[in-house]
Order: sequence, then C-alpha cells, then structure tokens
Amino acid sequence: MAKQHGYLSARFQQIMDIAYKQGTITASDLEQQLPGQPSNSTVRTQLRVLEERGLLVRFDLEGRYAYRPAKPKPNAAKQAMQRFLQTFVDGSLDKALTTLLSAKETDLTDEDIDKLQAILDEAKQKRQNNG
Repeated sequence: MAKQHGYLSARFQQIMDIAYKQGTITASDLEQQLPGQPSNSTVRTQLRVLEERGLLVRFDLEGRYAYRPAKPKPNAAKQAMQRFLQTFVDGSLDKALTTLLSAKETDLTDEDIDKLQAILDEAKQKRQNNG
C-alpha cells in the first residue's frame, strides 16, 4: 500500500492542482504548464513520487504514460478539510466557517447567505431526525 503524506510541497501541490483540473496529465503537459520551466526528468521524478505516495495513478495513454488523481475530487476535498479542521481550528466548525468566510475575496450576497442557511437548516433537521 502506498504511503500517504498530509502536506505537499508547493511544486507537488501545483501538479495535483493541474491533475484535478484536467483529469489526466502527462509529463510533457506539466513541462509546459508548470512555472520555472522544469526539465522533463524533474517532472517525471515528481510524477513518480506522487504515484509512490498514492496520490496519482499511472496508466498507458496512446503509448505513453499518463496520470490521473488516485482519489475522486470530493474524497480528496473531504480529506483536506479534515486536515484543515484538525490543524488550524482545533476541530471547530464555527472557527472553520469564520476562516473560510474571511478568506473569500468578495462580499457574501443574499443568495450566498440563503444557501448557507439552507445547508445549516438541513444539518439541523438531520440531527433532530437521528437524535
């Protein structure tokens, strides 16, 4: 089983961001998209490391290696959020929400607030039905 790591270096995070955005990546794709003009051998090494960590899956695409994220985006997002909660806000959902709202670059619209309220109302209803 591949060894999982909690945090990634900036370069590895860039690669994973591109992989999640595009779905499938190759070394030549990354050479063109990553800042700093990394060499082909450097990119291939980084892809191999991410594969060994269990973050990317390698497969054959028209005679060359291609990679895709090992986990679906929602699963990866849930794991990242769990790490965020544990690391930065001591598991506090209200602190997490406050942090997320303060990090948002634009003001909340009435529609945004209504959506958030609906999510909270649904969570409260589920808790009451299960409690």
